[in-house]
Amino acid sequence: MMKPSVMVVPSDLWCNSHGYMHGNGDDIYPDYNIALLKDRDLINVISKINIIMSDRGFPLENLETALKTLKNETVERKLYTAKDGSSIQESLLDQLYRTASADIVLQLSWNINKVGPKNSITFNLQALDSYTTKQVAGAQGTGSPSFSADVPTLLEEAVVSHMDDFCDRLIQHFKDSKENGREISVDVLIGKNTSCDFSTEFNDYELAEVITKLIARNAVNHEFSKGPSTASMMQFKSVRMPVCDEDGVAMDAYSFGRNIARALKKSPYNLTSNVIAKGQGKTIIVIGED
Repeated sequence: MMKPSVMVVPSDLWCNSHGYMHGNGDDIYPDYNIALLKDRDLINVISKINIIMSDRGFPLENLETALKTLKNETVERKLYTAKDGSSIQESLLDQLYRTASADIVLQLSWNINKVGPKNSITFNLQALDSYTTKQVAGAQGTGSPSFSADVPTLLEEAVVSHMDDFCDRLIQHFKDSKENGREISVDVLIGKNTSCDFSTEFNDYELAEVITKLIARNAVNHEFSKGPSTASMMQFKSVRMPVCDEDGVAMDAYSFGRNIARALKKSPYNLTSNVIAKGQGKTIIVIGED
């Protein structure tokens, strides 16, 4: 079967321990650009993991290429505000995951152990679903001591015995997504420029009920859960989105949101909406914006 695409990134722990973090206060995130520019071992290690995954048939998305694409992106993403003043923003990591479009993000950390003239490497490899950031597979261990001082070689020696089980878990997760739908989240906001709200009725159904039914109809096996909501926002979690639409075209959270927006545009609702992608796995529908 088709295998999920993967992108290798250094873990937050590795970036923090090497001083490659950016931001202030609670808004701190790994600075992949600086890490790639300053740390030769990082580029070599990412290349080594890419080779290992490619040899097993996994399509690759390159971190460095995704960062360059993101930097050159000229389309401005608008900022919308709901009636209660809440705003929509996309973090840099959300932007990166959206730009790369990898199914799985492989977060890697490692450290070198020195015992006399010999070196060994201890590694931790976590596979995160880029739509939910949930961990779907993991591998960790320490390689045998070696006189080699080459980090990529030490890493390959350490990880190779773990990769078959690790890759099997990735394939199983992707198979489950294809059969039962991929998890996304959907937020629906009442824009500040519209006169309706979630209690507005259409054919004896409140708008909140209409939206809930639309989410259910578009979800695989009608599977979703409702998150906390306010007077101007409804949240839907663990929405099982089809991997492909009825024409066999791959879907993402944005296209799922567009299906909801198209239904709301029809009679008797006649509501304009704007759909905004937030990372890979979240879509925001702002009713009353176009």
